[in-house]
Amino acid sequence: MSSPLPSVRSASARAERPRSTAGPIQPWSPLEATLEVMDDRWKTLIVWRLFWGAKPFCELMRCTRGLTKKTLRHALAEMERHGLVRKEVRFGQGRRAEYALTPYGETLKPIVGAMYEWGLQHALTPMPGSAPS
Repeated sequence: MSSPLPSVRSASARAERPRSTAGPIQPWSPLEATLEVMDDRWKTLIVWRLFWGAKPFCELMRCTRGLTKKTLRHALAEMERHGLVRKEVRFGQGRRAEYALTPYGETLKPIVGAMYEWGLQHALTPMPGSAPS
């Protein structure tokens, strides 16, 4: 049984997608370009946690329920590669790494803020088709 919705990635759309011979396939739409960078829930939550300033690794772990150390390390490394966060290592009473949004990472604030606002509305509004409580 096929889906009633049209495929976003039809054969003609795939054929028009720009390809680079020197590296990875280039995104074919602005939305896909965004998803190439912000491709999982953890990165969005990390951006949200860094809205109000730099945080140490251990605090990001503590305030993000369900996030493993390995996943946080991987997400932060990818976000650093994309230029969204910067890592500052402080020496003193032991080595301590803090992460902060870069100016480029700050450009995600309106997007993540809009997701937060949508979540507020969604959490307060019953889903269509659901029975009232």
